[in-house]
Amino acid sequence: MSWKSNYSVSMVTQATPTTPKIAPSKGLSNEPGQNSCFLNSALQVLWHLDIFRRSFRQLTSHRCLKDSCIFCALKTLFTQFQSSSESVVPSDALRSALASTFREERRFQLGLMDDAAECFENLLMKIHFHMSELGSEDQCSSPLCIPHRKFSMTLVEQCVCSSCGASSDPLTFIQMVHYISTTSLCNQAVKMMESREKTTPSMFGELLRNASTGDLQHCPVSRLCGQQLRTHRVLLNCPQIVSIGLVWDSEHSDQAEDVIHSLGTYLRLGDLFHSVLEAGASRSELYLVGMVCYYGKHYSTFFFQTKIRRWMFIDDAHVKDVSLTS
Repeated sequence: MSWKSNYSVSMVTQATPTTPKIAPSKGLSNEPGQNSCFLNSALQVLWHLDIFRRSFRQLTSHRCLKDSCIFCALKTLFTQFQSSSESVVPSDALRSALASTFREERRFQLGLMDDAAECFENLLMKIHFHMSELGSEDQCSSPLCIPHRKFSMTLVEQCVCSSCGASSDPLTFIQMVHYISTTSLCNQAVKMMESREKTTPSMFGELLRNASTGDLQHCPVSRLCGQQLRTHRVLLNCPQIVSIGLVWDSEHSDQAEDVIHSLGTYLRLGDLFHSVLEAGASRSELYLVGMVCYYGKHYSTFFFQTKIRRWMFIDDAHVKDVSLTS
């Protein structure tokens, strides 16, 4: 799922009314045996995110890997999305580049199914590789690196005991996708609803925060204190796009309905983490614009066209407007 900040359309005075210019929605081919639905879903999210699409369009030079260059293949595909007269375009070149890049890891290989969230995450990190002179994923200062400038969450993770004040060593890291267990999400949702009379705007962010704190850990000086603690996370930056990955404990989980009822469409960064340092992050409000779904060993995508305020359903080659009409 992807949230982005402030999707409202700016009103501009014009001599004559015009239809809002939106990104064309096209299908992506997935022939029998290709098993490319995981890649197609990740690509549809990137294409329909205005912030990514516009920023990526402005990039020209990069570290090219020729036939296995993910950057070049993505550039070509986005050009087809924008200019092709066909309603369905192929993602074969990008699928081949992805398979070649991850051959040693045996991930994303041709003809094999893989995970859409991990594909999305790895596409972002490979774009970082093509744009950054430094190879480090945790330290990137390039102003042209879209993943780190728009998507990355820089976090400090630490356990602090409120009883004795002891703390664990802080761990600083970045993440492109914030993963949360669906079991923990559902359990925390029940607890929150039992303790409150009505829902509030901050509840969804609090729910995600409570569900992602992990298992209880003993106080760093447990022999003297004995308290059990949860991990606290502090957000150091202010991402424009926040991606949440829901992790299922089993392929045959019976929690699907409970998970759907737990989801919200509004998220505040200040609620998602225990603390945020940037003033912009504490005020940041984000809205759900995209969701990748997995059912029956197949991925599909829902995306909200913010300029026309319509929900689109994209299942490989098939694109459908699924907004409710009055």
